[in-house]
Amino acid sequence: MSEKEVLIVGAGPTGLVLAMELAYYNVPFKLIDQKSGPGESSRAMLVVPKVLESYQKYELDQKILSLGIQPHAVHYYLNNRRQATIPLKRIGSGQCIYPNVVTFPQDKHEQLLVEQLKNMGHDVFWSTRYETAEETGDGVEVNLNQSGQSSKGIYRYVIGCDGASSQVRKDRHIKFTGETYEEAFYVLDATVEGDLLHDRSISFSFKGDHFALFFPLRDKETTRVIGMYPPDLTEKKDFSFESLRPYIEEAHCVSITEKNWFSDYRVHRRTADHFKDGAFFLAGDAAHVHSPAGGQGMNLGIGDAVNLGWKLAEVIIHQTNEKILDTYEAERKALAESTVSLTDRAFKTIASQSLISQLTRMVGIPLVTRVGSRSGLLQKALFKILSQLYISYEETPLNTPSETKLKSGERLPYVDGEPLEFTREAGWQLHYFNDPLEGEVTRIPSRIRPVKRRWTDKARDAGFEKDHLYLIRPDGYIS
Repeated sequence: MSEKEVLIVGAGPTGLVLAMELAYYNVPFKLIDQKSGPGESSRAMLVVPKVLESYQKYELDQKILSLGIQPHAVHYYLNNRRQATIPLKRIGSGQCIYPNVVTFPQDKHEQLLVEQLKNMGHDVFWSTRYETAEETGDGVEVNLNQSGQSSKGIYRYVIGCDGASSQVRKDRHIKFTGETYEEAFYVLDATVEGDLLHDRSISFSFKGDHFALFFPLRDKETTRVIGMYPPDLTEKKDFSFESLRPYIEEAHCVSITEKNWFSDYRVHRRTADHFKDGAFFLAGDAAHVHSPAGGQGMNLGIGDAVNLGWKLAEVIIHQTNEKILDTYEAERKALAESTVSLTDRAFKTIASQSLISQLTRMVGIPLVTRVGSRSGLLQKALFKILSQLYISYEETPLNTPSETKLKSGERLPYVDGEPLEFTREAGWQLHYFNDPLEGEVTRIPSRIRPVKRRWTDKARDAGFEKDHLYLIRPDGYIS
């Protein structure tokens, strides 16, 4: 059984990152996708620092930082008048080695991941469709169809990373609880001109029942526009660019001189009832979908992949008790549910025409934004949420209560100004400060890398205690 491959179904960002994680730990796998190649459309734009930390060991963090844009500010417009601005440049200073969020289109992101996987000696099996599967005494027998040819294979585990319409989830009869919003959204890449467009900044514009986000793309000649269709077009089911264009131009006082790409889509809020069912797992959009508010969706799916990847490696390569795989659902499902709930509230504030929502848009958001532009504490809190640095696993089965300042399940704290002495999320590590403990450190298993840290006031302020040993999980959390 330990020699059998893991089957990953779906080569979007979640599936590709899971494949990279398994390749990193030398876990045998097969990655399939029913598409003929990497995605050519892009909805997700934001890459958060938590994901960049996971990419350090592949040196993809620096590639994305160089290829993407680190926005300097978010501008809030109401009725085409700028109400407030939140500076983003180094908004996360002191919290993370990456003090900014990055905008990088999902299609380019996927191409980069496919290239990285290839550099690690693995390819995606494109034009290959998952059909059905059944657990047997030998593993999971899966029926596949590659370019019209049926085949069967035996796998140890099957991971559904195949999106909101997941065939793996449907095949396992796992409910996808939630709803589909009535509102329709669009994504547009175009050459756009107007006063609300700013170099290296994001603009959020709201007028009446129409709102849109404007992102600068890398070539500076193109703008990504994400917004909601006006209600009258939605009622007519008229989702053409030709009908939408005058609404965008009039509502936001912009001129669209050239369209490069356009797509419409629906927004859902759903969470799978289970992320694990025997030898089957769900990750990314197959497990949870929600509104694009806050840009959390793709990043949350990548976090699923990182969490599950090291646990599969523990079981398959190091023969750890399989019960550790149960903690994947325990750690990620509650997080997904809270994210779906949070983004749902944010979406309804944006989309609703209720009096409370209108007052929030006209008074509440500008007021909070103005305060946030001057308040370091508010900016710090905003960055912690956007960056996903808030994620913690303290209440899950892998951890036990302790009296230490830093708790099991917390993210390994960042010590501001400390030179990078280790790579985050790169296998098991044992961090220590005190020389007398070095004799003990030599007794740890060879696959756990000892990391001697410098004891400083900032290390103390971050919660470390000089005479403690800190065992760090492969995903960067204290064990």
